[in-house]
Amino acid sequence: MTVTRYDNRTIYDSFWYGVTANGLKQGTFFRTPFGTAPTAAHPPLTSLVLGSVNFVIGLHAGTTNQRLVMSVVGAAVILFVGLLGRAVAGPWVGLTAAGLTAVAPNFWIPSGIVMSEALAMLLMALILLAVVRMLRAPNLPNAALLGMACGAEALVRAELILFVPALLVPAVLTAHLVTLRRRWVLLGASLLVVVLVLAPWVGRNLATFQDRTYLSTGNGLVLLGSNCSAVYSGAGLGLWSLQCADGVGSTGDESVQSARGTHLGIQYAEHHWTRLPVVVLARVGRLWDLYQPIQEARVEANEGRPVPASVAGLSVFYLFLPLGVAGVIVLRRRRIRHWFLLVPAGVLTLVSALAYGLIRFRDPFEVCLVVLCAPPLVLMAEAIGRRRKELQHAHAERAGSSG
Repeated sequence: MTVTRYDNRTIYDSFWYGVTANGLKQGTFFRTPFGTAPTAAHPPLTSLVLGSVNFVIGLHAGTTNQRLVMSVVGAAVILFVGLLGRAVAGPWVGLTAAGLTAVAPNFWIPSGIVMSEALAMLLMALILLAVVRMLRAPNLPNAALLGMACGAEALVRAELILFVPALLVPAVLTAHLVTLRRRWVLLGASLLVVVLVLAPWVGRNLATFQDRTYLSTGNGLVLLGSNCSAVYSGAGLGLWSLQCADGVGSTGDESVQSARGTHLGIQYAEHHWTRLPVVVLARVGRLWDLYQPIQEARVEANEGRPVPASVAGLSVFYLFLPLGVAGVIVLRRRRIRHWFLLVPAGVLTLVSALAYGLIRFRDPFEVCLVVLCAPPLVLMAEAIGRRRKELQHAHAERAGSSG
């Protein structure tokens, strides 16, 4: 919290989360920050967690208290990453992964900001832990846990509903020690839990908005702001433009505005399709800090991430990448299943290719990366320990023979 910042005069996602969280205490259930119209600009879970400070511990949900809530979420991420590492490859891997999580800037930066990323990382760890449990013990409780975690993740960031087909479905259908029929039963149960988790919010949106809305009305703003001249060339290549997003207008409710933005964004992309390969490469490059990383750090300073902290996170990310590759090799040689630690990278790459690239969109994969970094570090520590014992033994033998 002392490193990150919050400026309530700046209008970005953090402002929306803070205002809607405060509105829960006042009885205004998800209303626009500057009016009384219903809003679903983002899914509800982050605001609900932030607003829980009112109902659970009775504190005023001011900015500082909301940031404290996210700091608690960040601390929980350390615990669940440790549990995930232990489940994947043993207790030492778990402890190492938890230690890396505690010191890595890309974990503690989101924990001090009133945004959705810290909660998305926590649920990412829970999803992967549920995947491991499902693969090893395919039963109804684990199927329900996996469905609940995937549903909750979609209520944090709508695009992460893609973890259902990308992680939930293959985890259930490739589980060992059960018949194919049993796998289909477990899959049905897990998907049912996803539906039950999403149903209240989706039902509210279907009953509230003029145009059909499921998880969020934000897709129109995303598509329009990421498909315009400002982000198809020049310094903003692969980013998102607020000025372009203003083209959704102010007539109609959020669903109508979203539909308008979706239409205009897709129309622009179709009319400028020859630029799409370059734009998509820039988006993906920004996601993985391979294109204009320092500019990315400056852009995300508008969302409470100071440039020095983001640069520190960038440096650690570059250090972790080769360690993660080594971790994949170690796990493969030990015949430990780890495909689920790689899938989020593909999902997040797809999301950025279709939308735009920001460092924070990569945050859920940071969970996978630290777990992948842990096995080679444990191996190195074990090798150093063995070498030290060998040297001590050799020294003792020489001392004995000389005596």
